[in-house]
Amino acid sequence: MDWSKLTYEQFHTKFSSEDACIDFLIQLKWPKGFRCPRCDHRHAYITSTRRLPLYECSHCCHQVSLLSGTIMEGSRTRLSKWLLAIFLISSTPSGTTAMKLSQLIQVTYKTAWLILHKIRTSIHLADNQRPLTGSVQINSAIYGRPFNPSVHKHPQEHLLLVGSSLDHSGVTPTTTVKIKQVTPSSPTNKHITRFDTINFQQQHINPNADKIEIVTGFFTSKRQRPLLEIAKQASTWINSTFHGIGSKHLQSYLDEFCYRINLTASSVPIFDHLVQLCMNIPKAIPKPLCQAA
Repeated sequence: MDWSKLTYEQFHTKFSSEDACIDFLIQLKWPKGFRCPRCDHRHAYITSTRRLPLYECSHCCHQVSLLSGTIMEGSRTRLSKWLLAIFLISSTPSGTTAMKLSQLIQVTYKTAWLILHKIRTSIHLADNQRPLTGSVQINSAIYGRPFNPSVHKHPQEHLLLVGSSLDHSGVTPTTTVKIKQVTPSSPTNKHITRFDTINFQQQHINPNADKIEIVTGFFTSKRQRPLLEIAKQASTWINSTFHGIGSKHLQSYLDEFCYRINLTASSVPIFDHLVQLCMNIPKAIPKPLCQAA
């Protein structure tokens, strides 16, 4: 089903009941039928007297909840509100603030913020598992205002590294773009060091990449200006939607921006992809995702 063609009201109507949400999530979690995460057995006893069904493997007796291993695990918030939040993020190009989300799905601001934080964390984890490949280009950039033309970094300026694989022509960035925040060794240091670029390569570029071209100085060649334009678009998106973001959570918003443009450029439906991410987070769950929403 093409979810992008549904309006907010149509989506809300389709998933207005918890039973409809449960059926949808069961199909996402086990598209080919139940599979025990411990022994891979295909049959289970179902306890349906709880708010959410509990599955007990008929072979090893391992119990697993519908929400085990998802960002919704341990949450007291209705599934319909979770799915609405994911739909709103995926269908709104300008993004969704916690204040707006709290009003639309009728939860407190704190709950809305935590829901968005968990969704962005799932995006961040997925991004870290998809390194850049082929011919890779990296350029330094800056987020924040006011822009300080001197060699010293202003407290409101944040250093960035923008990386992308290139297309077959070796000039144009492909659909995979990453923007990563750089923490300088000194609060006033405006230069990105060799250590920072090596760290970026180790974390975000495939070791078998064909070629890596890095520019971290103030001068940028014409062929690398598309990367600076992407960083500028990210800054505009963050400032216009969220009215600026501080250093603590900046990376989450940069990852969301890249996630949006990467999937849009690849013509991949964002809702389908995002809901799969939210249903399948890595086993090593970060502490923020363990908090209830």
